[in-house]
Amino acid sequence: MHAWAARVSRDWPPFEVETRDGWRFGVADGVTKRANCALVEDLDADVAEVTAFYRERGLRPCVQVWPGQEGVDERLAEHGYATVEPSLVLARELDERPEGLGSTRITDRPTESWTGPATGSDSDPAMVGGVVRILSRVTAAYGVHESGNGRGCAVLDGDSVAICAMVTAREARGRGVARAVLGDLLGWAHDKGARNAYLCVVADNGPALSLYRAAGFTEVSRYHNRVLTG
Repeated sequence: MHAWAARVSRDWPPFEVETRDGWRFGVADGVTKRANCALVEDLDADVAEVTAFYRERGLRPCVQVWPGQEGVDERLAEHGYATVEPSLVLARELDERPEGLGSTRITDRPTESWTGPATGSDSDPAMVGGVVRILSRVTAAYGVHESGNGRGCAVLDGDSVAICAMVTAREARGRGVARAVLGDLLGWAHDKGARNAYLCVVADNGPALSLYRAAGFTEVSRYHNRVLTG
């Protein structure tokens, strides 16, 4: 398995995992592709196993493809799997404590403000509930901007922190809300012993890329999903 695939999956874990036939299958009731996909363990693994596994569970078959897995990628394409959401892994060191604005309330459990509807595009109750269930399986901190218009999460794993679930209300975008939440979460993580940070972002999300690069993140890897069409 690709090293970053293992790390990302550890910080955003499926509800169920099954490893067999050269694949590591993840299932999380359809909540995010990241938690409902197959990861490659054997470069010669049979694509038909992925199709059968997820169809038996009523889920769209999906494979997360990383560098070095080009042969698998070609076989997936031949089986009708389309490329979806090419994404980047960005990382930075945390040797120095990032100076946040202190405008984010950070808790060790998701508050009503964190799960509430203010963040708009991510307000489907079933989806939010699933995300909370995923994050309950790791050591996480939940940050909500004082305006209520933005939130994010930091998942701590030893000296590493993963930033995830960053959402800003549409009407508040471009006002520094996400920058404030990000800075405060990184500061919290540094205080807890994290000395490196990473996050995943869809490659064509220009505003998010600008935010993260301005915060010192640079690309360290990339992946894409292959999802069965039809």
